[in-house]
Amino acid sequence: MTYGSWLRRWRMGGPLYLQMHGTGNRRPSVTVTQAQVGAALLPDAHAEPQGAASHWSLAPASRPGLDTAASHPARAWRTRARLQVLPAWREHLQLLSHHDPDYAYDPGHEYQEDWTTDADYRRDGVRLYCFDGEGRLVMPIGSFHGKLIEWLLQTLCRVLGHRVCKEPDLHYAAAVSEALRQFTEAGEPRTLKAPDLAVMPPAWTLAEPRERTVEERIIRLDRGAPPPELVAEVVSKSNRGKDFDDNLDLYAALGIPEYLIVDTGEFTQTPGLWLFRLEASGNAYRLAESGRTLTACGIPMRLRDAEVTGNAPVMQCQDPATGRWHDYESDLRAEGRAEGRMGTLVRQLDKLPGLTDRDRRHTENHWRQNGLPDNAEELLMEAARKPAQWREFLNIPA
Repeated sequence: MTYGSWLRRWRMGGPLYLQMHGTGNRRPSVTVTQAQVGAALLPDAHAEPQGAASHWSLAPASRPGLDTAASHPARAWRTRARLQVLPAWREHLQLLSHHDPDYAYDPGHEYQEDWTTDADYRRDGVRLYCFDGEGRLVMPIGSFHGKLIEWLLQTLCRVLGHRVCKEPDLHYAAAVSEALRQFTEAGEPRTLKAPDLAVMPPAWTLAEPRERTVEERIIRLDRGAPPPELVAEVVSKSNRGKDFDDNLDLYAALGIPEYLIVDTGEFTQTPGLWLFRLEASGNAYRLAESGRTLTACGIPMRLRDAEVTGNAPVMQCQDPATGRWHDYESDLRAEGRAEGRMGTLVRQLDKLPGLTDRDRRHTENHWRQNGLPDNAEELLMEAARKPAQWREFLNIPA
């Protein structure tokens, strides 16, 4: 029987017979009725399924947008159901267009064609859903999480260059997870982790500012690739415990020198930064700095409150060369103002008597490459009064 017909018979309310086959000995058939499954989903945290096996994609809340809540016991039941039919569940996964044979899929999560609940499963076109307080599958709309990751990426790139990678795939040996006892619900060692951000060694710097391709985000630590200099996680509602627990152990075991945790305060009401550094032994992290300001990757960083209450906090990084603090939004506004000022001054250049098109273009290029003088407006007024000395007033080389 195919799983499509399996589901159709189930939804019609009739009994269902699921034949389970091992690789060798045949297991006994299991009869599961709709009433039995309903009883298994009673609001009891320790409820056991009344049948030995059933299908992992059964309601309630087997997909986002349903009105019926998927209570925590129901979710646990779905996990147990998948564990009892692992071979068939894995065959189901292979039908997904984004299936990755090297990924350790976790029966404790949902994987569908266009969404998942596994935060480490970063695939193009696959949205991340989480469970809300009532157990419903929802997309985290309005969260600061994704916005702050993107802003921090752009800010770090301005200060460190384009060697900062968003959501890289860190592949590592199964022995690492075995030593840490970090397994999927099926008992398989995890071999991939996707942190929110990673600062790679300088050799990974892109030649031009652009988004990395899927291939460029794959980092094979299991094949000798150097580890990132720093990984950063922005706390979300669903991962706060992992950021301060499992991730702390994993990133230390992978030999990543620094681990930064950014808490926006959206869920905890206590925004802050935590920086962990590897101890001299290289086996574990120690808390190096915490608070609103710290230094990571040799760069001073700080978390500031938003100018407008309710907006995402502002993550800033200081350029050691200039001492200037950068953040993505402020830099964009400043660049917009600078471009507007540039346009105004170029239009005034056009009014200088005797200035050729070549001289105007040369002056504009000089300003764009070297920056506008603070008193450019005054200098242009002087040049207008004495056009023959315009180059001297504007300090433009011949």
